[in-house]
Amino acid sequence: MEEPNWLKRVIEYFSNETDELVGEIALPAVDLATLQNLLGVSAVNPMSTGFSINDKEAVFLRRSADIEFDFAQYSYFLAAYTTDWEATKSEGGYMGVFPSPYKLPAFPDARCVMPKTDSE
Repeated sequence: MEEPNWLKRVIEYFSNETDELVGEIALPAVDLATLQNLLGVSAVNPMSTGFSINDKEAVFLRRSADIEFDFAQYSYFLAAYTTDWEATKSEGGYMGVFPSPYKLPAFPDARCVMPKTDSE
């Protein structure tokens, strides 16, 4: 299944000291099935929430995203966002799921902190 153009996948990295978002790296186009297999999730999971990246996943993502992981300083997560909420709503989401908006204009001073994942 081809992903909609409003779906953005990124690798977010958070400070292990403060839990605050330090930065993000856009994930190049990677087939959803490949990501599902890599992270051990069901084929019906659109992967629209945060997924923790560890050493195993880093091997693949290092090649795909051209990133050097520093797990001593940062925690890494694969995240997905919508860049066009209106298009997301009109298309019924992605696989029936509505990813979070990339920006929250109603909360310009909000700070992003490290997410909790299903395994935590």
